[in-house]
Amino acid sequence: DKMSSSRTKIVQMGSCPGGLDDCNEQRQRGRQKVHDEATLKARVVEVAFGTFQKHSYNGTTMALVAKNAGISKRTLYELFPSKIELFAELAIRHRANLLDVPAGRKAETLEEALRAVFKVDQSDEKHNQQAAEMRLFYVEAVANEELGMLLRKHCGSELHDVVTAWVEDEVEKGRIVVQSSRDTAKYLLDVLIAARLFRPKTPDMITGLSDIRTYLNHAIQLILNGLLPR
Repeated sequence: DKMSSSRTKIVQMGSCPGGLDDCNEQRQRGRQKVHDEATLKARVVEVAFGTFQKHSYNGTTMALVAKNAGISKRTLYELFPSKIELFAELAIRHRANLLDVPAGRKAETLEEALRAVFKVDQSDEKHNQQAAEMRLFYVEAVANEELGMLLRKHCGSELHDVVTAWVEDEVEKGRIVVQSSRDTAKYLLDVLIAARLFRPKTPDMITGLSDIRTYLNHAIQLILNGLLPR
């Protein structure tokens, strides 16, 4: 038709001189490039975490991260213009991986919601990874004031805001009653998230301590039922 003919002419005269097939191929390459960049960024952040963990933030250079990731310094700086921006990306991804609020909203009971939001049933590997990241952040926040401010923003106040909003949603649904949604959010973060930071690396350090998932499920039962006999 007339519109299709006009579009074909525009394509041939513009950035796709090879016609519609060429234009579609260019779009596909563009999508592939975006996907590849996201994959590369995720891999670089993973490598950077291991490097920060081994050498500390101050002992890590962008050149070292690039070498460990198997990329050029130029490519690394295109992805992350500075070391602190790379560290910030690690913190942002850590915060995103700690909670699953959408899953909590779908849960039928408050117990199921708590387990979903705080990802109690995730694998040991993921629990251990989160604990290792928290330990790194804890050490670096104390040693470096700039990192401390960054971490308080991304893994402190913003994380608290997310949990507070979830608590307020639960209050609206009538599933919980609280005196302060902000205080309740802080309490839940202390009990169900911070517990992973201070947990011993090996269970034999505290005799009789449950595995992390059982421990968190016990904590949820205490939250729901309290300590007083019923």
